[in-house]
Amino acid sequence: MGNPVDFAGDASNLHLGPASITYNGKNLGYTLNDSVSIQVEQESTEILPDQSSLPVKDIITGMTLNVTMTLGEVTTANLDILPGFSGGTLSDPMGTDLLTEAKELILYPLSDGDTNVYTFPKASPMMTGPIQFARTTPQGLELNFKCYFDSAGGTALTVSQKPV
Repeated sequence: MGNPVDFAGDASNLHLGPASITYNGKNLGYTLNDSVSIQVEQESTEILPDQSSLPVKDIITGMTLNVTMTLGEVTTANLDILPGFSGGTLSDPMGTDLLTEAKELILYPLSDGDTNVYTFPKASPMMTGPIQFARTTPQGLELNFKCYFDSAGGTALTVSQKPV
């Protein structure tokens, strides 16, 4: 049985605050409701031979990487990043190849204490919720950016340091 290691947390690594969002070289403006998040989901397959009741390997066989957010500025320019939109008009996007259309997405935390920059070389946005018209809630554009590897064996996310 292993022994526990002494606690070694570093409070300077705890960060709060919003992020600036850049997609395809354009800043997308305000986000709402602490909505910016990165989700990585990995799937694995256990290799279970006939001669054993326990797996001999557990291999990663799939992964999805998504960045979700609610943009606070519902503008024609922000709508136009979505498949099928052009000049604020939605045309039939069926058959659009999201991988071919993917562009660079950058999350730049605005907190001075958070020194990381998150870059996704290939990301495609899709609208995932309604544009609400409410008295007490600002309109928002709910987006999911599906992120891809930039090439076979390549990268899907790079975490780098903010320039000084």
